[in-house]
Amino acid sequence: MRRRRSKDESVGQDNWLLTYSDVITLVLCMFIMLYSFSTIDAQKFQQLVTSLNQSFSGVLDGGKIISPDELDNIPKEEEPPLDEGEEIDEEFISTYEQILSLINDYGLEDRVFIGIEPKGVEIRFSDGIFFAPGRADIKSSAMELLDKLTGIFQEIDNEIHIEGHTDTIPINTVQFPSNWELSAGRAISVVKHFEEKGIDSQRLGALGFGEYRPIDTNETPQGRQANRRVNIIVLRSSAD
Repeated sequence: MRRRRSKDESVGQDNWLLTYSDVITLVLCMFIMLYSFSTIDAQKFQQLVTSLNQSFSGVLDGGKIISPDELDNIPKEEEPPLDEGEEIDEEFISTYEQILSLINDYGLEDRVFIGIEPKGVEIRFSDGIFFAPGRADIKSSAMELLDKLTGIFQEIDNEIHIEGHTDTIPINTVQFPSNWELSAGRAISVVKHFEEKGIDSQRLGALGFGEYRPIDTNETPQGRQANRRVNIIVLRSSAD
C-alpha cells in the first residue's frame, strides 16, 4: 500500500519555496538598486521586467512591476562636492605648465624645483641662477628668464611672494652684516625687477629667512648648495 504523507512531512518539504522566494526577492532588490545608479534603455528594461515576472509567476505573489519612471523617483546618493583645494589646483595647472615649459627651455630642470604646494605654485631656484656668491644684484644672464616669468605672472591676478634663503656659512660685510640681510636683499631684488616690468606692487612680497629654513643638511657642500635658494611662490589667493 502507498504510505500517506503526514502533514508535518508535507510542510517540511515545502519549506524550500520560502527560501527560494527570499532569494528571488533579494535578487530583485539588488537589481532595482543597481538600476538606480545607472541609466538603461526603457524598452529593454520593460522587456526584462516582463520576462522576470513571467519566470517568477506563481512563486512571488503580490509583487508589483516598477516602471523606469518610478525608478527615476528613487532618491540617489549625492556625490560629495570636490574639495576646494582640488578646484583651485585645476586653475593652477596652466600657470604650472607654462613655468615648467620655460624652465625646460632654459635647460634648468636639474637646478629648479617646481610643484603645486598647499600654499600655491612654488618655483625653487638655486641661488647661483640669479646671484653671484655673497651678492644680491641679479646676474645679467638671469634677466631674460625673469622677464619671461613676468609675462606669465601678468596673465594672472594672484599674489607673488619671493623668499630668500642661505646656508649656515656666515657673512659679514658692510652691505650684508649677516645672512638675514643677504637673504632679504636677494628677495627684494627680484621683487623690484618684477615691479619695474609692470607687475602691480600690491601683488608682491619679499621675505628673507636667512639660514633658518633649510631643506637639506648644512654639513655637506651639496646640502649647503640646496639650502642657498630663491623661492618664487604664486599664492592661491588673488590680490585685492
